[in-house]
Amino acid sequence: MDKKDFLFEIGVEELPTSLIQEIFAEVEEKFAETLAKFRIPYEDFRVLGTPRRIALYVRGMGTTQEPVVQEIKGPAKKIGMDEQGNLLPPALAFAKAQGIALQDLYVRETEKGTYIFGRKFEPGKPVKEVLPEALLHFVTSLEFSRSMLWGEGDFRFVRPIRWLVALLGDEEIPLCIAGVSASRMSFGHRFLSPSWLSVPCAPAYEEILEKAWVIVDPVKRRNRIIEALSQSAQEAGVHWLRDEELLEEVNFLVEYPDVLVGRFSEKYLTLPSKLLITVMKHHQRYFAACDDEGNLKPLFFVVVNRPRDGAEKIVRGNERVLRARLEDALFFFEEDKRQRPADWVEHLRGVLFQEDLGSMYEKTKRLVELVTYLGEVLKRSEAEIALLRRAAFLSKADLVSSMVREFPELQGYMGKVYALLSGEEEEVALAIEESYLSVPETTLGSILSLADKMDTIVSSFSLGRIPTGSQDPLGLRRLGQSIVDTLLLRGWYCSLSEWITENLNLLLAQGFEPRIENPKEEVMRFLFGRLRSFLLESGKHYSIIQAVFATKPDDICEAAQRVEFLHELFMKEREFLAAVVTGFTRAYNISRDFEGEGVREDLLVEEAEKALYKELRKREEAIRGALLQGEYRKAFEFFWGIIPLLNRFFDEVLVMCDDPLLRENRLGLMKRIVNLFASFANLSLIVVEEGTKVV
Repeated sequence: MDKKDFLFEIGVEELPTSLIQEIFAEVEEKFAETLAKFRIPYEDFRVLGTPRRIALYVRGMGTTQEPVVQEIKGPAKKIGMDEQGNLLPPALAFAKAQGIALQDLYVRETEKGTYIFGRKFEPGKPVKEVLPEALLHFVTSLEFSRSMLWGEGDFRFVRPIRWLVALLGDEEIPLCIAGVSASRMSFGHRFLSPSWLSVPCAPAYEEILEKAWVIVDPVKRRNRIIEALSQSAQEAGVHWLRDEELLEEVNFLVEYPDVLVGRFSEKYLTLPSKLLITVMKHHQRYFAACDDEGNLKPLFFVVVNRPRDGAEKIVRGNERVLRARLEDALFFFEEDKRQRPADWVEHLRGVLFQEDLGSMYEKTKRLVELVTYLGEVLKRSEAEIALLRRAAFLSKADLVSSMVREFPELQGYMGKVYALLSGEEEEVALAIEESYLSVPETTLGSILSLADKMDTIVSSFSLGRIPTGSQDPLGLRRLGQSIVDTLLLRGWYCSLSEWITENLNLLLAQGFEPRIENPKEEVMRFLFGRLRSFLLESGKHYSIIQAVFATKPDDICEAAQRVEFLHELFMKEREFLAAVVTGFTRAYNISRDFEGEGVREDLLVEEAEKALYKELRKREEAIRGALLQGEYRKAFEFFWGIIPLLNRFFDEVLVMCDDPLLRENRLGLMKRIVNLFASFANLSLIVVEEGTKVV
């Protein structure tokens, strides 16, 4: 099969950098689906792009579609073929209507009987004839979280389309989208090469654009930025602070990158380092500089969309802009230092937490009580709880500071800085900052973070603000995952239902009544849903998770520990697990609908049931105790000793006998066995793979 490279470029107005990852992921997924749908063969493809273009480069595209063979069901054999195998009129009519050769008819058994089938071969069309429809399908299938409608018609795209290039080898593919016709004409750099340029063939695309000051490959462009930053830093005798998020952003702000070095006054180095970096990054997209010890230097690196030669005016302009931002930051910092964070707390009455959920002051009051509750549950000392209460009291104070009002992304960090400056304990200051982190590092920070995030979830849920589908405007899924991650990392065991009840009671005491039924159950379901996702992503078997969750656990850490234990057995001791599961399941299935677990010894008449009951009484307390203490292996080994007697019981004893007293007694015995694991897992739900030897 002949092969050619293929190019499809969509020229647009500047793409929003916040959507770049989404755009590229969507383009790659939908283009692969389109190639498969239209049976277009290829070796591989890349998604290329700059702020002004989205491009797809396919290497080794076949010039002919893949053929397809269809199996088409025809009439039943009894009406389409006689006893000698000769085709009758219904079969002949079917073949003619479908365009199937008679030699391609055959008979096959189905669930509904024996039918005549035909095999229809559809050869592939020339790919150049298929591409216009395929490309139109591809573009219209793209779905972005933000798109716009412009011009005539109802076509929507992430940004207005200004030009299209579609080349199969050196041949133009006719195509028109939203009134824009495809050709071989593209554009270079907006300022350095603003005129049209002709792309003679797909393989020449990248070279042609690079001569026009456009590096269209984002990987190559990113590497060029890194090299330029490293070279500039070396020339200046410093290091540049690597920031992957900022690298990704600036990579899609430029088409031909280079790096300039600017300077600022050393007086601004008196500002906290993270504040300096934030001003440079979030407001100006500059990279910070530091020495060998990591201390910030009065330099910055700016990525520009042109070669750096002769760019002194650009440097001076960026220095003036940064100086103004840093001067503002220095002013806010000096103003804030004149007050103590404790004095700001009262002002939180004027800061809204959520609509219909009061102020940050009321949230702060809840946090003080919640960290006290968690501190006692997690057995922290009185001194630690006192520090926790102080940290909770100050945790939102920086929201009213001048600095955080100007730079909201610094909340928590500035709270720590101001707490230290006002003489608060270091543990208190760290806890304030870490309360905003997904997984805090310190004990006090973890507890405050848990209290803060849980209060936000419980408060939101109580008013019915529950994430649905892809909608989660309050970021509650992220908060829930943080709670799960922190509890698992710390190995902290606590009752979720009691914790949530405590939170709901505090809200009720402040006059915030729930607007939905059973908010506690909704929050429980939500958090265990986060745990389920985590366990599945970490490779745990779905049936094991289902078995543990069927008992409606109340403790995140304990539930995860049970799943981990069963998963270890599943992976390393499958036969042992299979024997336990099989024994439990036999008892579970027969007693599933029976209430009660009473057993009368005088009604045990068969030797097999007497022996089973005797052994059960000997072992059941040990099994319960081991499960309660988290010694799951020991509990399973105790139960293992009962299995031979349980198997004998089922071989020799008729449970569902005619005598109602004997029947209920035997069902009670089975239920008693099942209830041993009632709080651990419903082992009958565990799927053990076929082929495993069951003892």
